[in-house]
This record gives sequence, structure tokens and C-alpha cells, in this order.
Amino acid sequence: MMDKRGIKQLVYEVAPDIIAMRRHIHENPELSGEEVKTSAFMAEKLRSFGVEVTEHVAGTTAVLGRLQGGKPGPVIALRADMDALPMTEETGLPFASKTTGKMHACGHDGHMSILLGAAEVLSRMKDDISGTVVFICQPSEEKSPVGGAKGLIASGALDGIDAVYGLHVWPTLPSGTIGVLPGPMMAASDHIRIVMNGKASHAAMPHKGIDTIVAGAQFLTAAQTIISRRVNPLYPAVLTFGKITGGTRYNVVADTVEIEGTCRTYHEEAQDAVETYLKDTLKGIDAMYGTESTLSYERGYAAVRNTPSQADFIAGVVRQCLGSEGLADVREPAMTAEDFSGYLQHFDGGFFWLGATPEGNTVYPLHNTHFAVDEKCLPIGVEVMVSLVLAKTA
Repeated sequence: MMDKRGIKQLVYEVAPDIIAMRRHIHENPELSGEEVKTSAFMAEKLRSFGVEVTEHVAGTTAVLGRLQGGKPGPVIALRADMDALPMTEETGLPFASKTTGKMHACGHDGHMSILLGAAEVLSRMKDDISGTVVFICQPSEEKSPVGGAKGLIASGALDGIDAVYGLHVWPTLPSGTIGVLPGPMMAASDHIRIVMNGKASHAAMPHKGIDTIVAGAQFLTAAQTIISRRVNPLYPAVLTFGKITGGTRYNVVADTVEIEGTCRTYHEEAQDAVETYLKDTLKGIDAMYGTESTLSYERGYAAVRNTPSQADFIAGVVRQCLGSEGLADVREPAMTAEDFSGYLQHFDGGFFWLGATPEGNTVYPLHNTHFAVDEKCLPIGVEVMVSLVLAKTA
């Protein structure tokens, strides 16, 4: 089996390819479910590395690559998401998005280039690999709460995988460092939609109507106490309502209000409590104001959770690759969500963060029009991914 120095040399050799592929992907973003050219590019590159490729997996733009090692062994998968966001880029990069209103603002361009870099490196040493490597090019990660992982898993295309690994570039960590935690790394993400129906009337005669704006405002105020008084304080939860629409005219009592929001949790007990008490609160508001309301609580992505053994395994590989200084001092998970959780509900494996901002630089968060991955972190991501595969197939 190739040693650490040999892996670093191969990564160094393919580094220009990694950067070039990332820049091409960054220039040509496609939104969730529309990753036609992106998936074709991924398929073309994988084939050029000698990887067996299947396109249009599960009737989507998903691509699966399969690299058979020279010796029998486990099946280890690496995953990258392909979709961009509906945002107009403001990075000023010479290879900025060519399409107004579409941008890789969540680092998926980095994820894809790391996956392709890992495929190129592993293909050069395939005779020494004991097992099989599967490369998952997944669409629609940003399409919460449905996402692209669920369909891929349900299709059976991934059956037989022994372990799957994924990463997310992380702007708040120094570039090239790795963050990993046992337990939750990222939160479950649920979509909440409430429709309140009342009765329109002239604004001068509110007693003739049923005012859904007043009822909606009371509901929003009452719902704030769910987290502070109804959920176990040992189980973190966030309940945010980001959209409210209603009414037709300034002097007409609104007969309909629609409210949308999200709930983020790490534990099912908190998730269940929020849903239950939202229903109870809405019933109380209906009784108080005479409205008739419906609640749609759509369970989205589960929390991304690493088992202690997998977190230790990833951390051990990082120390071997980068030394102890390569492990970032991460103490808290994030309330953002990732549909990689779907894989970890069905397969063994793990997830980690890859620092993506040079020290001293302005930290632009994910989903910001100024965010761009520091390209120096990409070969490090490749080295860690390759090393994880080799450690699992040794």
C-alpha cells in the first residue's frame, strides 16, 4: 500500500487539474435538478480517469462512478453535491459565474473538484486498492426538505456500500484544517407552512370579519415560547418564521394569511415536541379568534451525526495526513443542514468540515454572494478523502 509521502506526491501532481476543474465548475453553475451540463462534465472526467460511469441514476442528473481495485475488499463511497444557488455572484473572480442569478455560493464547486481529484489519484493506484470505490455525484442538495440523497438511496443504486464519506467546505475554519465531531455535526431541517383562513370585512367594521393578520401575529408571538418553555433545554432547537403573506388591501380585513418557517434540531425528541406544540398553539389561536387553520410540518433532512468510532477514525486519518495541527479545535455543531444525513441513516460512514478561508482574510459565510472556496484547501481535501478510502480498504 502506498505510504503518506506517495499519496502527497500524487496529490501534488494532480493539483493543477483539481484547480482547473474547480474553476470550470464555478463558472458554469446549475440549480437543483438542472445539473445537466455539470453531471455531463463529472461523467466525462471520471471516464477519463478510467472509472466506470453510470449516468441519469434514479431518473435524475445523478452520476455514479465505480473504480474496481486490484484486490477484493469493501465498497467505500465518496460523495459530492453538484447544485448551485439562485444568487448573483459578487466575488470579482476572473472565473466568476457566467450566469446572472446562479452561483456556487455553498462550495459545491469545491466538493466536486475534490471528488474528481480523489478519483484521479485513486485511479493511478487502483491495482493496490483492496476493494471498490464508488463516486457519488449527487444533485439537489439545496432542494430542502426533499434533497437528492433520498431518491438515490431509495432507488437501490447504492446498495452494497460498506461506508460513505462526505465533507463540506467551512469558511469559519482556517483553510486546509479539518473539523470533525462525534454526534451531531449539522442539524435536522424541517419546513413549516401554516395557512390561516378567516373572513374579510371592511377595515372600518372589523367585528364583521375574522382578522387573520391579528391571529397570525398572535400565533407568531405564542410560538416563541415553544422553544423556551416546551422543549427540553438540553436539546437545542431553533424555530424561525421567515415569510408571512396575507391581505389584499390596506383597508380590508385579511381573510387569509400564510406563514412559512423552519425548525432546526439535533434530537428527535425536540423535533417531535416542536411539531406537537405548534399544532396545539394553532388550535388555541383558532379557538380564540375563530380562524380555521392548517399546519404542514414537513420533516426534511435529518441531523448529520457521526458515531464516536467514525469521528475517531476520521480524526486519526487527518493526524496521519496533516499532523495534529491539521485538526481544528471544533467544539460545537452547526444549525445548518445537509442531506448527507440521509446516507448516514442507511450506511456506515462519516462527515467532516474542510476549512476554506485563509487566516487573516474576511470570512464570508456560506450562501453569501462574496463566498468563494480558497483553492489551497482543495488538494488537502483530496488527500484526506483518498487516505480515508485507503485506510478503510487496507
